[in-house]
Amino acid sequence: MKITALTSFCVDLFPELDKVYVGGNSLNFATQCKLSGYKNISVIGAVGKDSFGKQIENQLDKLNINRSRLYQIDEPTASNKIFINEKGDRYFKEDSWNGGAFDKFRLSENDWNSLANSRIVAMPAGDPNLKELLKRRNEKQLVVIDFLDYFKIDFIKEHIDKIDIVFLSGKEEMLDELQELSSQKGKLIVPTLGAKGSIALSENKRYYQKAIEVNKIVDTTGCGDAFQAAFSIEWLNTKDIEKSLIEGSIAASKILNFIGGVEQE
Repeated sequence: MKITALTSFCVDLFPELDKVYVGGNSLNFATQCKLSGYKNISVIGAVGKDSFGKQIENQLDKLNINRSRLYQIDEPTASNKIFINEKGDRYFKEDSWNGGAFDKFRLSENDWNSLANSRIVAMPAGDPNLKELLKRRNEKQLVVIDFLDYFKIDFIKEHIDKIDIVFLSGKEEMLDELQELSSQKGKLIVPTLGAKGSIALSENKRYYQKAIEVNKIVDTTGCGDAFQAAFSIEWLNTKDIEKSLIEGSIAASKILNFIGGVEQE
């Protein structure tokens, strides 16, 4: 089974720790798929011709993830400044994100053609290639989109018809409206609620999963990406929502034990 993640690759900068870690939704998603035992994992995207881009390439090579379509372009590698509070929760400031190569990259015709045999295709909703992906997707693909925590429900409504699983970092006050949208469109919507666990909305039902407790939360960066990858794989294989929630929660809990979205040390 081929899985492709696109196109979010960045470095996570932790100013308070004076540390730099590779990350981005797509790198984190691809890494979890690899850790789940799948070999045919590919990425599509771009990094800069700089040391940060090289770090990302090295991480993908270490995991034997196919990066033949990860391009070097004349833009800085995307970066994100991350701060961590006393509870281990990450937070951002207004100038945290520098889109760089991520903002500028567009898939070529050959890139789009290479996606045809991908069984799972994953992308964050902020990707500038989103509309084109949804226009070109085929019915054999499981297309999963992460709407993060800063896209409004109207934006989800605009795109949901061509999406198989909608992921987002949700709030409990959103659940009724999301449930209505799920029922209206016949779509699987999966909000994660941090320490309160996760919920899957499908066919007028709500499936709850408690967060798995860990001894100490070091950093929450990348938990959602790991959750999404593990959930998507289990859902594709079994169509069992409850089991998918459990697998997602297990994967997310492991990310809490180290700094950054993937273990690098």
